[in-house]
Parts: sequence; structure tokens; C-alpha cells
Amino acid sequence: MADNPTIAEIKTAEIQAANAIQKAKEDAVKKLNRASADAENSLKEARQNAARQFRDKIKRAEEAAETKANAVLSKRESEAKAFYAQNKDKILVAASFITEEVMKKYGSSQA
Repeated sequence: MADNPTIAEIKTAEIQAANAIQKAKEDAVKKLNRASADAENSLKEARQNAARQFRDKIKRAEEAAETKANAVLSKRESEAKAFYAQNKDKILVAASFITEEVMKKYGSSQA
């Protein structure tokens, strides 16, 4: 019965099937490893992109705040200059008035 060609064909088919299953398992492991590596790379890339976007948003917010602060500072400086220009003549009058009042009350120190 060992010489039966059908049995030999069955054994050959079983060996081929076992080899095909083994190759399929190896291919599946390779694909799983590749998929895991791809997933890790995608996750790493997503984290890097998120960190980059966060840094960019922070930078833009800082730039906007700096621009706004400079605008406010410039406006206040021009307002201060305008106030000084508007009231600088009053300074001499006020200084003269204070000097006269002190002189009246305490007298001249040139005695």
C-alpha cells in the first residue's frame, strides 16, 4: 500500500499545504511587524506635528502680543508727549507760583 500513488500524492499535498501554512504564518508575522512599525512611526510623526503646531501657535501668540504691546506703548508715548506739549507752559506758571508762595512764607535765603 506504500506504493500507492494516491497516498504519495496526498502526502505531497499535505507537505505542500504545511509549507504554504508556514509561509503564510511567516508572511503574517512580517506584515504585523511592518504594520506595528508603521503605526509607531505614524504616532511619532503625529506627536512631532502636534508639538510643532503648538510651538508655532505659541510663537504667533507671542508675536501678536508683542505687536499689541508695542502699539499700546507707542500710543501712550504719543499721548504723553501731546499732554506735555499741551501743558508745558503751565509748568513755568506753576513753578513761579510755588516760588512766590515759598518766598512769601519763608523769605529769601539770600540774606
